[in-house]
Amino acid sequence: MKDLTIIIPIIELNDTTTKQLFTSAVESAKGNAEKILVVGSADALKTVENADGLELLENKTNDFSYPSQVNYAVENVKTKYFSVLEFDDRYSPIWFKNVEKYINNDIENMFAYLPLTTVLDDATGREVGFANEAYWATSFSEEVGYLDLNSFMDYFNFNVSGAIFRTEDFKTLGELKPAIKLVFWYEFILRALYKGKKMYVIPKIGYIHRMGRPNSISERYNKEISDNEAEWWIELAKKDYFFLRQRDLSHYEYEE
Repeated sequence: MKDLTIIIPIIELNDTTTKQLFTSAVESAKGNAEKILVVGSADALKTVENADGLELLENKTNDFSYPSQVNYAVENVKTKYFSVLEFDDRYSPIWFKNVEKYINNDIENMFAYLPLTTVLDDATGREVGFANEAYWATSFSEEVGYLDLNSFMDYFNFNVSGAIFRTEDFKTLGELKPAIKLVFWYEFILRALYKGKKMYVIPKIGYIHRMGRPNSISERYNKEISDNEAEWWIELAKKDYFFLRQRDLSHYEYEE
């Protein structure tokens, strides 16, 4: 796909399993973008093997949280579009062809195209469900296929990894807020919809997401964040999306 950069954030690939998953992710991306950009610390990038065809970007901010990694990479993106690929996930073979068809016929200046996502259980490798499919259910949203603020407000079965974003719009929307734990994508999408950006789910399987991998960001959050704190972050996101940029850090301090 022309004018596209694929971003792969990493912490480190320190065992056979993570290296194999990374290789699989890269293979699903190769040939589908102008650039594949792997972002991480200097030490993390040293763990990348067989880097042919990849551009390694050292994150020099000392903040290696997922949202900070994405923001840092996007600031270095020169293409019109970008997509974020989690290193243990992969794109489906048909995703980019389908996106190109929609982009070529885009008369609405769409901000983002989201894929239907197949969710795999890490332990068994079996399919356990889908994400983003609700927007093709009758009467779920205001317009079939399109995200809207009201329907998204209490909808959490979504996945934006693999989505195709307009780079400049992402920047002008303020990017992700690293101070927000767990629901940084949720808050960002609320913000984008509030600002009138159009987001559409293409009704084709475009991405395969692995759930429950030990040491993944979602599993770390599951261990570190209680149900009460998770609810607090969700409620914070529902208030914070009115603000384009991250506010003073005091607004993001959870107290028991």
